[in-house]
Amino acid sequence: MKKSILLLAFALAYFFSQAQVTLDHTYNYSANVVKFETLGYKYYLMDVPRAECRIYNMDHSLYKTIACSVPSGCYLFDIKFLSEKTFDSDTGIEFLYSYYKYYSGSDYYEYDSRIINEDGSEIVFIDGALYNYINKTGEDEYKLFSYCYNFSTFPEVIWTNIYSLPGAPVLNASVLKSSEDWSLNAYPNPGSETVKVAYSLPTNVFSATLHLVDQSGRPVNQFTVDRYSDHLDLNVSSLTSGVYMYFIESEGQKSSAQKLVVR
Repeated sequence: MKKSILLLAFALAYFFSQAQVTLDHTYNYSANVVKFETLGYKYYLMDVPRAECRIYNMDHSLYKTIACSVPSGCYLFDIKFLSEKTFDSDTGIEFLYSYYKYYSGSDYYEYDSRIINEDGSEIVFIDGALYNYINKTGEDEYKLFSYCYNFSTFPEVIWTNIYSLPGAPVLNASVLKSSEDWSLNAYPNPGSETVKVAYSLPTNVFSATLHLVDQSGRPVNQFTVDRYSDHLDLNVSSLTSGVYMYFIESEGQKSSAQKLVVR
């Protein structure tokens, strides 16, 4: 009996000595994951130079490439809400994407958003939309909130469009905690000097890390935050103008990523 236990202990020790974190795959752009209603889990990424969304199978083979039409001089800003049933009732993939144009002479950005089918046909065009969120507005009811801006005037003009949705949203599979448990917002946004990042943590989280990454997903900086404060003053004056992402993470729990524009 003792000999069997000793052999088992050696076997377990060997197994754990061989277990390690291994690199599964590398994508050239910031990749994410989604669980479609019928297709299951897929990776996807946004290729800004090619203006396209690429979707990959879980073995990293290419599943589908979807072109994102943007006007001349504009660049992709965000791709989100990939689904089969959120925005219409057919069997194809649809999603929302945003794009922007920078007017260097006047120093301001112009944003728009589109919801398209996988063949590129437009479902909805949202003029001026910079941030888009799907919020729960009742039992089994979700609506799209599009926060729109006109930065060509001072002060900027701000308005919100709210859209009814035919289906329930597909949630990003990488968000392990409900977004209702986190609060995260940066202002002014766009910012050029100091940006105030207001936050609140879930009741079971006492300290966390706020990550700032560039649009390719490369880390730029990180900060420790806790329940004893409700904001972080972030100096962005030394950052290159462009689009950044920020989110809070603590012990496997992660907030939704938010956009920060530095100009």
